[in-house]
Amino acid sequence: NDVISYPFEPGSTMKIFTLASAIEEGVYNGNATFQSGSYSVGPSVVRDHKRGGWGVITFNEGVQKSSNVGFSILAKDALGTDRFYQYLDKFGFTKKTGIDLPNEAESKMNFNYEIDKVSTAFGQASAFTPIQLVQAATAIGNNGKMMKPYVIEKIVDQDTDEIVKENSPKVVSQPISEKTAKETLDILETVVTSEGGTGKPYRIDGYEVAGKTGTAQIPNPNGKGYMTGHDNYIFSFLGMAPKEDPEL
Repeated sequence: NDVISYPFEPGSTMKIFTLASAIEEGVYNGNATFQSGSYSVGPSVVRDHKRGGWGVITFNEGVQKSSNVGFSILAKDALGTDRFYQYLDKFGFTKKTGIDLPNEAESKMNFNYEIDKVSTAFGQASAFTPIQLVQAATAIGNNGKMMKPYVIEKIVDQDTDEIVKENSPKVVSQPISEKTAKETLDILETVVTSEGGTGKPYRIDGYEVAGKTGTAQIPNPNGKGYMTGHDNYIFSFLGMAPKEDPEL
């Protein structure tokens, strides 16, 4: 079951939580600008998926266009990687969710070198399970309250009608405030609605959809670098609707 047993480098869906962390800490200014294209982290260079970038753009545009450079700046210069790690922990990325299914895998935190710390902020270097991403996203869609995932509502003994097992909604933690959750949702909606947004394909008539696309690189089986080629990625979208009171 890949949803719970396959940790992967999620790609840009991870930017949701970097964004929310920066908003919560009061260090996010969506109208501030930065030079897109490339950004140096020690001897390493982070590059945007569009070769050369888009010139000088705002951080809100950086979210819409999914700029790795913009999120590197947020993680390294605005938040600081130590504070960013604290939010990874608050959002549940450092431990299993405890979902009621067998063989849940651990995440793989790659947080030793500065480039890995920064890369984790835009979804590379560290690997997480899809269910960890979903659990973390409940905080965005649920006024800051992160909910524990479960699949079994209840098991009833057919002979005695006795309830053998029962689950109910449970708040794991509150990594962000209600105000931060709402602001994050407002920005994520523009990923879907703006002309330059990567989430345009996820527009649904009659619904306000908020979310973030992800294009995850797949490590080479030989252990060196990543696979190349148009289809050698894991494409995903992590989102919710309707935006005002998400149910899906």
